[in-house]
Amino acid sequence: MNSTKIEETVKALSLRQKIGQMFLFNFVGKYEVPDHIKQLNRDGLLGGIIYFSGSNVEDLEQLRKLGARIQDLKHESPHGIPPFITLDQEGGQLSALHRGVSVFPGNMALGDADDLRLSEEYAEYTGRLLKYGNISINFAPVLDVAYEARNGVHIVDNRMISSETNVVGRHGKGIIRGMQAGGVLACAKHFPGMRISEKDTHHQMDIIEYSRDEMESIYFPPFREAVEAGVGAIMTHHGVYPAFDDKPATLSPVLLGYLRHELGFDGLIITDDLIMKAVQDQYPGPVACEMAINAGVDQIIITGADEHLIDSLVEAVEAGRIQEATIDASLRRILTAKENIFSKQGIGGDPSAASAVQGGGEVPPAKDHGDALSLEISRKAVHVVSGRELLPGITSLEPMDKLGVILGNPARLVMSDTVNFYDISLKAIIEGAGIHPYVKEAVMPWNPTDEEMLSNFDIGFISDLLIFTTVNAYRFTRQLEILKQIHGLRRDGRTKPYIISVATRSPDDAALLEPYSDVVLTTGGITPNQMTALVETIFGRRIR
Repeated sequence: MNSTKIEETVKALSLRQKIGQMFLFNFVGKYEVPDHIKQLNRDGLLGGIIYFSGSNVEDLEQLRKLGARIQDLKHESPHGIPPFITLDQEGGQLSALHRGVSVFPGNMALGDADDLRLSEEYAEYTGRLLKYGNISINFAPVLDVAYEARNGVHIVDNRMISSETNVVGRHGKGIIRGMQAGGVLACAKHFPGMRISEKDTHHQMDIIEYSRDEMESIYFPPFREAVEAGVGAIMTHHGVYPAFDDKPATLSPVLLGYLRHELGFDGLIITDDLIMKAVQDQYPGPVACEMAINAGVDQIIITGADEHLIDSLVEAVEAGRIQEATIDASLRRILTAKENIFSKQGIGGDPSAASAVQGGGEVPPAKDHGDALSLEISRKAVHVVSGRELLPGITSLEPMDKLGVILGNPARLVMSDTVNFYDISLKAIIEGAGIHPYVKEAVMPWNPTDEEMLSNFDIGFISDLLIFTTVNAYRFTRQLEILKQIHGLRRDGRTKPYIISVATRSPDDAALLEPYSDVVLTTGGITPNQMTALVETIFGRRIR
């Protein structure tokens, strides 16, 4: 669709159809397209779809087939415009697609490994995988900077690449290049920079008191580099930045104007979900959508969106609260992006073009290659914080020695998690590799009860060597109490158990673990390959 064709399409669409192109609709279903989505398409209102892991994603082949059915709807669309299909596949703790495919470590592991080749190869592999699954836009990479970790504000999750602005920028650039070379549009997020905070905008507003100088020196540079890398889309954050505006960034003409004019971004600006309470508590759906468009947003995510929101925006245009020229400018960017990505995927904007079943790549990238790449990143990301000189010496166990594992509960901690879908067991890895014939493993809850603390203490009591992993123990301090009690067994000349402690989530746990441990490590995440790499590091041998 060249510029002439785009202008013809802009003129041909009705106002309602133009606005429809600005929404990413959601639905529940993994195999069939619901009737209301089909009707939106027949009315020319289906701009795109957003998949959610629990609602739409089973495995790669299911994703491919569902995507093909969605893309084939364009034959019934009045203007034959294919819809975007989008999802979150960041790697690590947020991987909508995880069954039967290579699961990659998340952004923190990429930053800890600090190997640009690996970041780019991972991203290209992921792009090819998603292209095969008929995905158009991947909401990745995360370009937020974990800067405040230096000031004692703790890392809640592993989605951030680094606390170093330049590291985030370099790896973000590589991920964008790789992802788009693989055949999907990358979407950098969350502009202008989501801070490390216990305030999750899914649940409450976060007011971020950074100066303009701090924003321009720390948080904006990775997005500037993303623009230089040709990123196709950027997602907004709902936090309020008083140095710029008193509105959430998603609804701020000042901040989105900065993105367009100061950073020079001419791709798609996409909202994070407007259903989040940081927005909805103050700006109900129709108001938020209207404000987002006037701020400069091109595409809107709002869970449960339907035609009433389109109608409300039509009324806003007719009443003069939104200029139709603003809608047209967004439509041109949307159509340009669709031409860009669908031409790579073999999905034409012409109704007579090949169907999505022939598009999207004929074969997926080899899983063996993805698994090897994931493990290579995981190995480089494991860091021994203290006690390196003791490894692997203290892990030389006799057959009758007792090896205990207390595994910090690898379950959903924040809204962005999918780690509860992973099967994680150090016992299975250790015994499966023939390292030790008998391992006693217990799961430690985030905030264990007195009874659960006693039960976990028992594992330490019977062990000659204990591997103790934490999940944000800086916050859930009863995990540390268990470790202290176990360490207290080493009185009156007793040397056992030797204790190897591992911060699997926030690396800020490491300093808290050191006084009660012989060895302390960080992994940068808790995916299965990261646990394999951890076992390899502890026992000084390759498993695969």
